[in-house]
Amino acid sequence: MTAAGQGYAALQSAAASRYEARVADQNARLENEAAFRETENTKTAALAHYRRVAQLKGEQRVAQAANGVSLDFGSAADVAADTDMLAREDVQRIYDTGAENVRGFDISASNYRSSAKASRFAAKGAIVKGAFDMASTALGGAQQYSKMKAA
Repeated sequence: MTAAGQGYAALQSAAASRYEARVADQNARLENEAAFRETENTKTAALAHYRRVAQLKGEQRVAQAANGVSLDFGSAADVAADTDMLAREDVQRIYDTGAENVRGFDISASNYRSSAKASRFAAKGAIVKGAFDMASTALGGAQQYSKMKAA
């Protein structure tokens, strides 16, 4: 009876470990999807920033032209160049932040995959342990029986 209980416990432990592996696999897939969405969101944010900068540059040009300022040289050209420079820096920060977020998702996905692998290994280990426990119990019972029979 004890051997059957050990076998059942081993099967239950293996099933729990396999379930943990499935959950970890699903979490890894969700992290991969989040990384993809973050990449797309970063591209969208950069595009939106470029559009805001284009609008700002247009407003600057209109204001300068309305005040009779030549747009091709001097302060007006410096303002345009500075606007472009700051826009590039801002977009670089947008992409850097997005890349850092994606890196976090990639690390989490990798951790989940490792956890799933460990859980699958634990499931196999539980089955092997259960088999050895059952065999040990059976051998112990056989040994006791042979002692009783000999006496």
